[in-house]
Amino acid sequence: MKIRISHLLFFFVLSLIASSQAPIRVYSTPDNFKNGIRLMVEKTKPGNYTCEVTFKQLVGYNCSEGSESFIATVSNFGTQQIALLTPIENAISFAVNYSYAYLPGKSISKPDSLYPYLLPSHPGKSIQTSGVQFVGDFIGKTNTNFYSIGFKFQLGDTICAARGGVVYETFDKAEIRKENEFFSTKTKNSINIEHSDGTLCQYNILSPIKMLVLPGDKVIPGQALAVFDKTDKDYTLLLSVQYLNIKYKMATGSNYIVLRPRFLLSPNNINLASPFTNYPMVVHPTNIITKEMSNKEIKKLGL
Repeated sequence: MKIRISHLLFFFVLSLIASSQAPIRVYSTPDNFKNGIRLMVEKTKPGNYTCEVTFKQLVGYNCSEGSESFIATVSNFGTQQIALLTPIENAISFAVNYSYAYLPGKSISKPDSLYPYLLPSHPGKSIQTSGVQFVGDFIGKTNTNFYSIGFKFQLGDTICAARGGVVYETFDKAEIRKENEFFSTKTKNSINIEHSDGTLCQYNILSPIKMLVLPGDKVIPGQALAVFDKTDKDYTLLLSVQYLNIKYKMATGSNYIVLRPRFLLSPNNINLASPFTNYPMVVHPTNIITKEMSNKEIKKLGL
């Protein structure tokens, strides 16, 4: 009898990252040349961020980006100007009051849903999938924008990048689960990668790991990300991909749209990974590894 294990996963919403230092900070500074105000943004973490500034008050000034609100994509580290407020001639009074919010990723309309992802294990290994269900299904709050696929590993196995990109967040301090405990934020490690087309991939890892990458690292498809190096009840990876579309809001209130990645399941088969299926031979062909690389990068890596 085949035993089927389903994993429950809360739909992850990539919003404000809980950390001691926020990745994005918006502030104002005088513009002495035009007697106005410059709105500045400082970014301290890797990856793109989409920042929305909303004016609660804008009196006596014109904003270069919009009078009610505006959106800026912040890519570079450090400080940059995102808007300029210039005084209106003969204005009677002046007042500025604004708030801002930010989301990981850059807003995109529609990525390539057929792009080939690698199975996230070493080539030559076999890998088995498991089912993943949205926890809201059990309390009557189904989310049609939810999708994740589970992969089963063994002690000593390596998690590999399904697609290349930039690591923008990692967490490897999760605790070993107790008896009958599934997972929570304290028992879940994670690696978040932003791909070159703006899609965001979250690797949720339900057991202790040895992390092999750091935020800011650029990884290529098939590169080792982490190793299962401690004894636990099982070794499961839950993989989810989504993208930010700031103009489109789901019924859940999220601006993130889930993408169902197509995997290279065998040399000639690119398709959705089926739950509860064993794929006997992971392959990492060069043409997939180099698909998004420049000729200079390919030459440098000897590929």
